[in-house]
Amino acid sequence: MNCLLCGSIFQSPPTWRKLLLYEIEATSCKRCLSKFEKADTQFDLSDFEDSHYKGALNSVTALYSYNEAMKSYLHQYKFLQDVALASVFAEEIRLLIEKREGIVVPIPMHPDKLLTRTFAQVDELLISAGLPFQHLLVKTETAEQGKKSKKERLEASPLFEVTGKVEAKTYVLFDDIYTTGTTMHHAAKVLKEAGASKIEAITLIKG
Repeated sequence: MNCLLCGSIFQSPPTWRKLLLYEIEATSCKRCLSKFEKADTQFDLSDFEDSHYKGALNSVTALYSYNEAMKSYLHQYKFLQDVALASVFAEEIRLLIEKREGIVVPIPMHPDKLLTRTFAQVDELLISAGLPFQHLLVKTETAEQGKKSKKERLEASPLFEVTGKVEAKTYVLFDDIYTTGTTMHHAAKVLKEAGASKIEAITLIKG
């Protein structure tokens, strides 16, 4: 098959795992995948300790850091609308989320942005990983959080509204990238206020 990232022909070698267990077939060659860097998963949540978002998130885990290879991947996937690239990290996402005992909730796009981009990139990552999820949130704010000051982010009105039934269970928020953490904390807070007992967050990238 052809690598989705560089176009070169490669062959995914057979493994006992593929024969005995469910494993998603690789869609990118080892040379391309070696350019991505695993993330340091120890997240600093101290920015939110003195805000009303304190305790909203119980944990945050990311798979990869935001290096040049990931920057190029994200640009091609999100902004050049290359939906096929959703499958590049499907197996890693599947293995990480399957370890969690919780209901997966993707971070949604604002409806206006979804019309522009034509596809929900976070949903597509989960679909490629073969993972079930529930849409429980709708985004109400269009402004990019990274362009706001820390004070503005902490004092902003909630970015989301809950649209489905939330029970006293664990929920796993999933997004493509964690930058300032504002988006995740806002989503976690509204879910907890709606009745969730625990909120974990997982992202593909740590910005």
